[in-house]
Order: sequence, then structure tokens, then C-alpha cells
Amino acid sequence: MSTRTSIAAALLPLLALTACSSGDDSAEAEASKCAPVEGELLAADPLEGQPSLEIPLPEGWESNTAMNSEMIRLAVVAPELEKDNLAPNVVVTSEPSPADGQVALDRQLAGLETFADTSGITPEAGEVCGYSAWRFGYEIPEMGQIPARPAEVQVIVVPHGDQAITYTMTAQSTEPVDPAYDEAVDEIFAGVQIGES
Repeated sequence: MSTRTSIAAALLPLLALTACSSGDDSAEAEASKCAPVEGELLAADPLEGQPSLEIPLPEGWESNTAMNSEMIRLAVVAPELEKDNLAPNVVVTSEPSPADGQVALDRQLAGLETFADTSGITPEAGEVCGYSAWRFGYEIPEMGQIPARPAEVQVIVVPHGDQAITYTMTAQSTEPVDPAYDEAVDEIFAGVQIGES
């Protein structure tokens, strides 16, 4: 299965996650609040007037623009770690969000309930670049030739005018998870850079 096909097959739960999102946050963040990053940064495809977003590009990972759209802003894959018809990947989506950050998170989780059991999920709250963020994991059900697999999600709510932009980062890989994948996901999630629009 091609990398394009394996990413496309995995997008259904990601789109459900973002299609219900909504968020707003009163915090103001500055670039200096972002974690320092060494090495290459990859920029998400921005919409005019929206904040810029970049992520670290770990060694062995590469950009994949095949699915880029107004909602899907960036995808990176690790082709060398592919197994069970899935190259480990991280997909970044964005969506305008008119409500507060907690509502954004609650709607993300509600969107997932149509595909996975998220009732036991307890998101871990934190900050990315000074903005409210949450991280949680869940299991994506089997899809065609791709087996059930763990996903790690980071939701970031960025104030934007009188609304907000909700960025959702979803990482997935088949089990058993390669330690190199875990390390890369931590590097990507921790190293997000968000700038002014």
C-alpha cells in the first residue's frame, strides 16, 4: 500500500476529530514561549491571516503533501518504520473555533466517540507556546488492511481575533510501537512553534 493510501485510510478518525472542534482561549502567547528546537522545522500550510505553525522534522521523517487541504495543513511520515501497511505519521489539522478551549476539547472527544471508545480518556492539560493544550491517547479501530492501532493526539487552542484556531496533531503507528517512533512524536509535539499571523 502506498504512503498516500495508508495516510488516506487513516484520515477518517482525524476528520471526525476536527469536524466537531470549537475553541477560544484568552491567553496571549509569544514566540519566545515556544520550546527551543534544534534542527529542521517544517511549516504547516497557512491560511491567510492565520498564525504560523511549524514542527520539528525528526531524522528519517519526511513531508507528505498528498492530503493537504484547508483542514489538513501538514503531514509527516516515517517510511522506514512502515509495517502492517501503515507508515507511522503525524497529521496536523486546523479549524476556526468560536468557543472556549474546554469546549474545543470536549467536542474533539465527542467526535471520536463515533469511531472509538473514548469514555475512559483523561486528557493531560498543558501549554504549547503559552497556549492551552491537551494531550491524550486512544485506539483507532481496524480499517481495511490496517490493523487497530494506538494514536496520540495533541490539541492546541490559539486565540485569533474574536475566535480561535484549534490545531489538532494526531500521531499513529501500528503496534508494537517502535521506540524511535515514540521519541519522534515526543520531539514533534514538544517542539511546535506558533507565530503571529
